[in-house]
Amino acid sequence: MGTTNGINILNLDNETFRSYTHDPNDSTSISHPNVMHFYEDEKGFVWVSTYGGGINRFDPATEKFLRFTEGNSNIPNNGVYGALPDKNGFLWISTNNGITKFDPKTFEFRNYTVDDGLQSEEFNGGSYHLAYNGEMFFGGIKGFNSFIPEEVSDNAYIPNIVITDFKIFNESIQVGESSPLKQEITKTSEIILEYWQNDILFEYVALHYSNPTKNKYAFKLENYEDQWRYVGNTRIATYTNLDPGEYVFKVKGSNNDGLWNEEGKSIRLIINPPWWKTNLAYASYAFLFLFGLFSVDRYQKVRIKRLEQRKAQLALLQAENQRKTEELEEARNLQLSMLPKSLPQVPHLDIAVYMKTATEVGGDYYDFHVHLDGTLTVVLGDATGHGMMSGMMVSIMKSLFMADRSSKELKSFFNNSSQAIKDMQLNRLMMALTCIQFKGNTIRIANAGMPSLYMYKNRSAELLEIAVNDLPLGAMREYDYEVREEIVETGDTLLMMSDGFAELTNSSDEMIGYTRTAKLFEEAAAKSPEDIVAQLNYFGSNWTDGKENDDDITFVVIKVK
Repeated sequence: MGTTNGINILNLDNETFRSYTHDPNDSTSISHPNVMHFYEDEKGFVWVSTYGGGINRFDPATEKFLRFTEGNSNIPNNGVYGALPDKNGFLWISTNNGITKFDPKTFEFRNYTVDDGLQSEEFNGGSYHLAYNGEMFFGGIKGFNSFIPEEVSDNAYIPNIVITDFKIFNESIQVGESSPLKQEITKTSEIILEYWQNDILFEYVALHYSNPTKNKYAFKLENYEDQWRYVGNTRIATYTNLDPGEYVFKVKGSNNDGLWNEEGKSIRLIINPPWWKTNLAYASYAFLFLFGLFSVDRYQKVRIKRLEQRKAQLALLQAENQRKTEELEEARNLQLSMLPKSLPQVPHLDIAVYMKTATEVGGDYYDFHVHLDGTLTVVLGDATGHGMMSGMMVSIMKSLFMADRSSKELKSFFNNSSQAIKDMQLNRLMMALTCIQFKGNTIRIANAGMPSLYMYKNRSAELLEIAVNDLPLGAMREYDYEVREEIVETGDTLLMMSDGFAELTNSSDEMIGYTRTAKLFEEAAAKSPEDIVAQLNYFGSNWTDGKENDDDITFVVIKVK
């Protein structure tokens, strides 16, 4: 007999009871103590319906229960009221979420809902009956259903699968000569994209409208994933940050009765690599490297030759010094030519920039880019070394930034730039770089070997040091750079700087240092960016007693309006 606390079996021979209760630590015990119905099949198995634990198969020989619940099967609900057998050996089970047809051999469930003609998806306990002619009756909260199981057939139509839309960055792509789509998406078999067009979305549909809410779908992207993604009736497939390469997008679907079109629909997808990873780019890197070696070698030979001639030709000393002066001036001019000619005009930001080059060019660099959606990207860097080599590094960094400016992905920009510089094999020549990206009230920060970013919070009147201590670009071949996010508010002020100011020394050879720099910035943070820069410069000039700086000094001060 079934109870609300398990099963009791009476042995008529010795008038004793054997009880079976739910044990949460034993997966072979009954799944739930509230028993609703029994049915013994022709093999001697007893099917036990429970309210809260699905249906169980009890084996009297082993006294073990095999559970079928929402957690391990496709049964529509754990509230099971009763199970009736049909002439083909299937069990028809009433639940709190429709009727399901169960195959005891394969353990498969075929679920039926209101969309299939049920009076309601909720049935009642004790409301089931199997008539002599095989007709079944199940009672529910809105009446009852009756049917002959052999007359219930599944839909045999295999639906065609159609891809209906293709989007990049959530925008539908239209057909055009300059578009990735040369014809309608329904007729397209191949799509070629650029490396930055790597955030894509496909929409698709199974052309079967008997009960489209029960159509099911699965998709996968070959060369990206091995397994199909079964997504129910969802008709969207999204992929983000795809690497350059060749892929095949495949989608398949079923009709309302679960009959699948296994052939489905497919589209070949090609994402071209960025220019700095093409064969031509690598050839250019090799040429620049060889040119750099040739230039350095030539410079050294000329220098050695002139040093040997100095004793005999003192008159050439002035010309040599003049030549060096002109070369440094050219390096300085090259460095300055890489800088933006004007500051960006962003409505909610007030920006001030200051750069003072060293006697021997130090390699500082800053730049801006305003994206079409108003996102502002600010970079500030410091090339290793001095003179022409640092100027060359600045020009390389400028090229990488210009090439990537249409993208807003800081992580990929830093990773790819570091790889490109390392692949150029410039020995110890590297680029320290910090970057802030403003979008609304959110900033994204990446830092490759530069001093920390200081942010003065106007609301709390506190100074934050945002330290992202990653390696300079080009330090390692494969390095994953971190990107931090912070929230800014009106009145907040940010300070980006190179190491030149903090390393200024006084007559006692004492550096200003970063602690003193942070304090100076905190004291001046309430002022305008221009006044903050002026106050820092005034302190630096007094600290060095007017002595020329040995390294470039660069500030970028940004205040949120």
